[in-house]
Amino acid sequence: MSQPVPADILIVDDLEEKHVAYRASLEELNQNIVTVTSGAEALRLLLERDFAVILLDVNMPDMCGHETAALIRKRKKSRHTPIIFITAFADDVQAAEGYALGAVDYILSPVVPEILRAKVKVFVDLYQMRSELARSHALLERRVEERTSELESTAEILKVEVAERKRAEERLSLLVSELTHRVKNLLAVLQSIAVRTLSDSRDVGEARRILVGRLHALARAHELLTEACWKGADLGHIVNAEVSGFSDRVRAAGPELFLTASAVQTFALVVHELATNAAKYGSLLSATGNITIKWSIVEVRAEPHLEFQWKERGGPPVVPATRKGFGLTLITTMASALTSEPIIDFAQDGLECRLKVPLNVIAAHPTEGFSLSKNAAMVG
Repeated sequence: MSQPVPADILIVDDLEEKHVAYRASLEELNQNIVTVTSGAEALRLLLERDFAVILLDVNMPDMCGHETAALIRKRKKSRHTPIIFITAFADDVQAAEGYALGAVDYILSPVVPEILRAKVKVFVDLYQMRSELARSHALLERRVEERTSELESTAEILKVEVAERKRAEERLSLLVSELTHRVKNLLAVLQSIAVRTLSDSRDVGEARRILVGRLHALARAHELLTEACWKGADLGHIVNAEVSGFSDRVRAAGPELFLTASAVQTFALVVHELATNAAKYGSLLSATGNITIKWSIVEVRAEPHLEFQWKERGGPPVVPATRKGFGLTLITTMASALTSEPIIDFAQDGLECRLKVPLNVIAAHPTEGFSLSKNAAMVG
């Protein structure tokens, strides 16, 4: 327990010599002794501070001890302050009046120092214990408030953490669902590629080579998607990835166009198949052959569309296909999303392929960043 704070003791007596005597008697208590010579002065002091006990002379001029005590008791702040009357002429009537006014004791004058000190010490101890209890109570309340505040803060933190955890679980669930959807789509694409490749009338070695090439095209598309966290990929990057082996003979140009994940896979396979056919049968078979790839944003019936063109020149004479291969099948498959049928032109001077696709079908952000007057940016 901390060292008690010295208590204030008020002595009210009109004689200065009695002040000296009382101070000498109470000096051993090591408390604060305050002396005044009238009841009026005592009342003014009681408005400013609290006292552990009041030693009050009964016989004083102007305002006697009993009148002073009555006024002290009328004030709420000093209503319970202990009062010890000191008098040289005590009788039963006077004592009864004093106790009725709230006196806790009577001491006859001249006082015996030991008796005075012992009686005052009782009330000083009580005052200091009450003060210590009040301080402890205030400290306890402060600690309770602090602890309550800490608990409320912790509860808020836990509430935020629980909400974050819930959102993380929702994101994880969404991610798992999305991953499952992507895996199913990828397996469907792989199945389609494998079935078409192996069902064509070709030997195992050729089928293996073609299948590996198509799987590599799909893998390059997935690499672009992974770099963009599967939000999509730019058409120019897709074209460059599929014709990188012939970059000196392929000229590609067009505006930036961010495609959805499914459109990325489709265009990767289409461009791969066109490039493979060009290398095997078309313009890339000849040392002087070349390919021009262009795409632009055009308006068809007030709706923005992607117009994609593949044009081969400088190769051997084109022989129209007698049957539809995998590449043509892919292009035709996209017809369900087109406003006009894809055009495959087996022109004598080189194969041409033209596609028109609504942006809202293939673009990751079909309403953002497109301008029909935008100049095409060179790619590759």
